[in-house]
Amino acid sequence: MIDRLVLLGERLRQAGIDVSTSEVIDAGRTIEQLDLDLVDRRLLRECLRAAMVKEPDPAQLFDRCFDSVFRVGTSASVSRSEAPAAVAAATGPASGADAAVLSALLSGDEGTLAALAEQAVAMFSGIDNESGSERYFMHRVLRAMDLSRMLSAAMQQLRREGDIGDLELMLRRNEIAQRIEQFRRQLASEISKRLDARADDGSGEPVIIPERVKPDELDLLQLSRSEQEEVRRMLQPLLRRLAARIGQKRKLRSTGRLDPRRTVRRSLQSGGVPIDVVMRRRHPHRPDVVVLCDVSGSVAEFAQFTFTLINALHEEVRKVRSFAFVDGVAEVTDVFAEARFDIAVNRLVERRGVVGLDGHSDYGAAFTQFHDQHLDDAIGAGTTLIVTGDARGNYRDSAAEQFARIAERARRVYWLNPEPRVVWGTDDSLIEEYRRSCTAIREVRTLGQLADVIAELV
Repeated sequence: MIDRLVLLGERLRQAGIDVSTSEVIDAGRTIEQLDLDLVDRRLLRECLRAAMVKEPDPAQLFDRCFDSVFRVGTSASVSRSEAPAAVAAATGPASGADAAVLSALLSGDEGTLAALAEQAVAMFSGIDNESGSERYFMHRVLRAMDLSRMLSAAMQQLRREGDIGDLELMLRRNEIAQRIEQFRRQLASEISKRLDARADDGSGEPVIIPERVKPDELDLLQLSRSEQEEVRRMLQPLLRRLAARIGQKRKLRSTGRLDPRRTVRRSLQSGGVPIDVVMRRRHPHRPDVVVLCDVSGSVAEFAQFTFTLINALHEEVRKVRSFAFVDGVAEVTDVFAEARFDIAVNRLVERRGVVGLDGHSDYGAAFTQFHDQHLDDAIGAGTTLIVTGDARGNYRDSAAEQFARIAERARRVYWLNPEPRVVWGTDDSLIEEYRRSCTAIREVRTLGQLADVIAELV
C-alpha cells in the first residue's frame, strides 16, 4: 500500500496537482485509522482525496489518477487479509494503468476501456504541454503503457485461472486481440480529438491530414494492426533487394590493389605494354553478427523487424546469434532457425529469461547478465554487435561499465534507436551513457531506414 500511495502522489504531481511528501504520509496515517474489516473502494478514494488534495479539482484529475493506480474493474472492496496479495499483484509487470486495461480486456468491458483510453491520453501523452504530431503523442502513451505485451499477459492469466481447452483459448485470444486493437484505435481517436480541440481554440497549430505513406516509410513504433500486416507483406521483396544490394556492394569492393608481378607477366604478350592490368582480389569480410534487442513495450515491433531482416541474411553473414531482453536476457537464435519470417513478438517475450523480476525495461540488468553469461562465447574479435532499443531504463542503473567491456571485445558496435533524436537523453534515456562505447548510434524509425542501415553494417 505504501508503494501505491507513493505512485499516486507521483501521478498527481504529473497531472499538475501539488502534493507534498507530508501529505502522502498523512494519507498513509489516514488509512491506518480506518477501523473497518473491509476497506470500501469509495471510502478509500474519499479518504485519500481529503488527505492529498487541498485545492478545487474541477477536472477530476484525482479520480483519474486514483483509478490508474488502484485498478479500475477490480472488486469494490479488499479485505485487510487480502491487501498484501492485492498490492503484490498491482506492483507486478502489469501495474497501474496496465493492470486496469488488462482487467477490462479480460472482462470485455468496453465502457471501461473507453474511459481508460481517455485517462491514458490525459496522463501520458503530454498533449496539453507540448507540440507534436499525432504519432508522437501516440508513441508517448504506448511507451508508458506497454500495450504490446498485453495479449501475452492476458493469455498467461487465463491459463492460471483454470483448465481451458485449446479451442476456447484460441477464441479468447482472438477476442482479446481485437479488443487491444480497438483500444489502440480509441487512443488514436482521443489524441486526434484533443489535437482538433487545441487547434479550434487557437492554442495550437492547425491539424494537417498527412498524405498516404509507403509501407516502408511508416514509423515502426506507431503501426496499427492493419499497417503491421502491410509492412510484413513488404518483408520478403525487401529482403531480396537487401541481399542483392549487399552482394553488389561486396562485388564492387572485391577489387584490391595493383598486382605488379602478374601485370608484368601478362604484358609480355603485348610486347611489354601493360594493356591488361591485374588487380589483387580481396575476400570480402563476412562478419559474425550478434543482435541484442530490447523487446519491451512499444519497441517490440521494431525489434521483431530487426531480428527478421538480419537473420534472413544467412547467406551474406557468416554467423548470426540473436538475443532478446527486457530486464533479463536470453538467446532466441533457434526461433529464427525454425522460421525465418513472420516471428510473433510474443514468442520472443515469452522465452524463459527475457523477462526477469518485474517485466519493465532494465538495460543495466540485461547488459550485466549478458556480460556474465554470454560474453566469452558470443563476442569475439570479428563480431559486429547490433543493439536495438530506445535506451529507456526506467531510472535504473545503466551498467555502462559492463556494456563498455562488451563493446571492447567486439569489432564494431552499432546502436539502432527508433526514437526521434530530439528526445534522446531526456527523462530516463540512457543513450548518452552508452554512446562512447559505440562505433555509431543511428536513428532508425522505418523499415526502409532499417534496411539501409543493415546493408551498410554487414
